[in-house]
Amino acid sequence: MNEVATPTQHAALAARVSEACAAAGLVGEPQAEALEALEALDYPTTRQERWKYTRAARLLKVTPTASAPLQAPPVVVESLDALRFTFVAGQHISGETLDEGAEGCFVGPVSVALERYPERLKAWSNSAFATQEWFAALQASAPQDGVCILVPAGHKLQRPVLAHHHMPDGAHVAQPRHLVHIGDHASAEAVLWSDNTSHAEGMMNAAITASVGNGASLSLEIIQDEPGTVHHMGHHHFTQGSNSNLTVRTATACAHWLRNDLHILQDGTHADSTFHGCYLPNGDQFVDHHTRIDHAHPDGQSNELYKGLAADKSTAVFNGKIMVHKDAQRIEAYQSNRNLLLGEQAAMYAKPELEIYADDVRCSHGCTTGQFDKEALFYLRSRGMTETAANNLLVQAFLAEVLDGFRPEIRDHVHSVFARRLGWI
Repeated sequence: MNEVATPTQHAALAARVSEACAAAGLVGEPQAEALEALEALDYPTTRQERWKYTRAARLLKVTPTASAPLQAPPVVVESLDALRFTFVAGQHISGETLDEGAEGCFVGPVSVALERYPERLKAWSNSAFATQEWFAALQASAPQDGVCILVPAGHKLQRPVLAHHHMPDGAHVAQPRHLVHIGDHASAEAVLWSDNTSHAEGMMNAAITASVGNGASLSLEIIQDEPGTVHHMGHHHFTQGSNSNLTVRTATACAHWLRNDLHILQDGTHADSTFHGCYLPNGDQFVDHHTRIDHAHPDGQSNELYKGLAADKSTAVFNGKIMVHKDAQRIEAYQSNRNLLLGEQAAMYAKPELEIYADDVRCSHGCTTGQFDKEALFYLRSRGMTETAANNLLVQAFLAEVLDGFRPEIRDHVHSVFARRLGWI
């Protein structure tokens, strides 16, 4: 059934969100282009192809309550030695800023970066999403705090960065904005972790804008572990220079209603992109991953792999697009989406796409959806394993190709969350 939002409804939602974010504290000036787009763009409905299975009408009811006292949440992955920053409902709570001066590395809240180094951010910090998607325009029209990573040319960030976003009890709206700029022949690693309490509700509307310079490297791990009833939107835009390397790994361990939009632009020759993800909705949860990679220059490579399990009455969506532009010759691009249905009423909608305008390329895509291999399960049971242990082992084997790329601390956490949510521990 198609859903239509009236201009009055989505204007009212925008007003509520902007008011709540302004009351908590905006970070930087709202983008003028975003404000114009918010007026001009249609609110997403199931009549639009990109939102065919994503019912955004339910977000029209999001009404944030007055801000409560914000306290730091428990530390995540304590064993990881990292530069840590904590944000609660879009506000910076803790973290020691690394600032080596105008010519050196900076890691800290976006609010601090804008105060100290506005010129370093000006040239690249706007995202094309903000003029193309209604929720991205909403985020840019009332941005809140996130982490800023600036690594100048030739530098290597010695420790990974961990930005922890937390949504507390009650109905809140958070619109964090992350800015990452890796200079030529520089490198950095980061972890973006979002979680909620079980009584959290409202909306998380987040954006990542990242630029990876010529010969540079960025590795990013995104972990979403969100019980409660928060609606999560993500708008993540990456631009790569020549001979750069970008790795983005996403693990959606738990989510009530979530949509991740990931866009990678290879804006130079010999760029290399890896983006892997895994997800497990259960109950009546909804998870949607939309990805797009633009090969705009010759000799680029990309490897995309997303794996999901849908249990009970949940719904999962995957839409991945590979775009090879004219004259972007000798591209090697591979896309794969594999899914298991663990419930008779679970649903999976997948749409892998290739759009190629060059004639000397090696590109492939594929999608599979099925159920547990009954013979494998029988074999494990016949060797003395319990049904719980056998199911756990099969899930771990299915997800290993994705999860083994994460840090061990993160991989083990995601495994434990999946097993707990499926009742296998």
